[in-house]
Amino acid sequence: MNRKAFTLIELLVVIAIIGILAAMLLPALNRARGKASGAQCISNLHQIYTAMTMYADEHEEKYPVSGATIYWGHVDPTTGLPSWMEQIFSYVKNKDIYHCPLDRASNYSYFNGCRAAYISATPPGFTSVDRRRIDYPAAFVLSGDTGGDAGGTLFDPNDADKDDYTQNCVGGPSAGSDVWMAWQRHGGGQNILFGDGHAQWYARFVPGEMTFRYDSLSAW
Repeated sequence: MNRKAFTLIELLVVIAIIGILAAMLLPALNRARGKASGAQCISNLHQIYTAMTMYADEHEEKYPVSGATIYWGHVDPTTGLPSWMEQIFSYVKNKDIYHCPLDRASNYSYFNGCRAAYISATPPGFTSVDRRRIDYPAAFVLSGDTGGDAGGTLFDPNDADKDDYTQNCVGGPSAGSDVWMAWQRHGGGQNILFGDGHAQWYARFVPGEMTFRYDSLSAW
C-alpha cells in the first residue's frame, strides 16, 4: 500500500500556520493571565481590608501601626511591634495574601496607608490610623500595590511593613510628591484599597477620588 508523506514545503507551510496562530493567541493569553492576576490582587486587598477591620474592632478603632523597615518575625525598636502585616496575621492566617502574583521584586507587595496618621501626630511620627477620624472613607487610601516598573524607589524586598509615612506609594509623581516609590505593576497602573473596603485599578493619582488626609481631599 502506498503511503503519501508530507513534502518539505507542506511541513513548512504547516509550521508557518502554527506560528501565525500562536502569535495571534499569545497576546490574548497574556491579557487573560494579566486579568487573572489583577483579580487575585484585588482579592488579596479585600482580605487585607477584612483583617484590618477586625483588628480595629479589637483595638479601639485603630488600624495596625507601621514602623520602619521590619522583617517578618522581628519588631520595630521604636514601636515595639512587628510589621503591620504580622499584626493582622491572626485574622487571615495566610501569608499568600500579602503577595501580588505579578510582584517579581518583593515578598510583600502591599503598603499600609498611614500618611494621614503620620502628619496628624504631634510631632509627626509612627502612629495608627484612627478610622473614626476618616471623613472620606470611599477616597481614603488604606492600602494598595507597591513596587513595579515605573521608576521611583523600591522598598526592601523583605520589608513586611511597607508604608507611605514619608514616601508616596500611589501614582508616582502625579500625586504631588518628589519622593515616590515604584508603583506600576498591573498594565501600567496599580490596585488601590480604600477605607470603605472597595478596591480598584488606577493608572495614576486621581484628585477627588483619593486622599491621604483624614478630613480633606488632598494629594500626598
